Amino acid sequence: MTQIRLSGAGVLSLGATVSPALVISATTKSYLGDDASLDIAFFAKVANPLSGDDITVRLTWFDSTTDDQIFKIQGTLSNDEDDLSSIQAVADAAEIFGEFSLILGSGLITAVKNCVAFNAYNGLNRNSFALPLPSDQPPPFDADQVYDILTAEGVRPAYLVLPTLDDLELYNTVYRAADKLNIPMDCEIDPTITPEQAADLALNLDAQDQRVQLIWSPNICRPRDAVSLRGRKVPAYAIGAYLGMKLLRNARTTAEGIPKIGDPVAGYDFPFTMKGLEMRPDVVFNEQTLEMLAKAKVNTVRRMSFGGGVRFVLSDGLTQRQSKNSALRLVNATEIACYTSNIATDILNRHMLRRMSSYLTDASREIEAFLKKCAAPTVGLLQPAADLGGAPYVFSLTPDADYPFERVRLYMARGIDGMTRAAIFDKDILSK
Repeated sequence: MTQIRLSGAGVLSLGATVSPALVISATTKSYLGDDASLDIAFFAKVANPLSGDDITVRLTWFDSTTDDQIFKIQGTLSNDEDDLSSIQAVADAAEIFGEFSLILGSGLITAVKNCVAFNAYNGLNRNSFALPLPSDQPPPFDADQVYDILTAEGVRPAYLVLPTLDDLELYNTVYRAADKLNIPMDCEIDPTITPEQAADLALNLDAQDQRVQLIWSPNICRPRDAVSLRGRKVPAYAIGAYLGMKLLRNARTTAEGIPKIGDPVAGYDFPFTMKGLEMRPDVVFNEQTLEMLAKAKVNTVRRMSFGGGVRFVLSDGLTQRQSKNSALRLVNATEIACYTSNIATDILNRHMLRRMSSYLTDASREIEAFLKKCAAPTVGLLQPAADLGGAPYVFSLTPDADYPFERVRLYMARGIDGMTRAAIFDKDILSK
């Protein structure tokens, strides 16, 4: 917990102070790491402030190395939760603090006026004081605790995402959670390594699971907050932009209320648009390199030429499933499979602890209605399949043979609409 203390003489500190005029205690929900600082400023709202209601305090947590702002709150020096302008009410509404409290001591106004961070009424408002914060590191990694957090929250996340793959224990823990929750797991390979290293990393992970996808962006771009057009470029991590495009796609639902998860987030329709994006000069995507990455099932963000111009796109859509002809080799097919399975599971859970006869009838009716929506032409997640007798889906919900009075068994097969990864142009050339 951080305790900001203002002495009667107007001195700000994080240490112990005898009879402080002001104490602000705060514990953030996020760990701030090293080199974090807290900037404090007081502003008089009237020419002659007489109480804390007449003074506004601004607290800004920032990274002292980069000057990037982390958190900022501002409110009057009041701990009245019912006063929406008080710093206490503002802190509670921000939802960034585990704990936040304010203690107002005697001599508060005099102490604030004597502080170097005080800004008088109608002044330039430039005075502030920064306090370096002690190192704030998370506790040692606990795989079981992380797994429980991911799986026991009660709300199933849409995706699990790993922005780096440098911690094998973390990877295994997140993979266990993705398997338990039956949701996709997207991972990004370090954009600074070579194509051979990227392919080797993917092969060594040996996920062999359709829910795992690896993407790699061997590109560079300008930093997000760059102010110069000629500044140094940095590795262009892509997992954040990729996930954002996925979520925007999922937000577009059909008239039936089904998200358009069948649309692959790759290729021409989903370009990456970082500032000054360009490929690393040391990486050349010749046929040998592309074949190597495809065999390792690494989906690469690279520069591609289309009829409508040149774009940086995710150039493939393979999962880590080890198969030559399964639809679950494809990212969008896996998303459809996970989505439909999870919705069916939710339906089964919703009807749990009801009479067996009504359970079979009501749950079957609801699953049928859901699958029918997924197979509608305007949705297109499911399509007629030859091995399903030309139907887009087949399912049955029946009492279990071993426990017919208390357990049911669901069988569900779907014809999933995948994506096109290759096109062969057969052309006969006639010559004399």
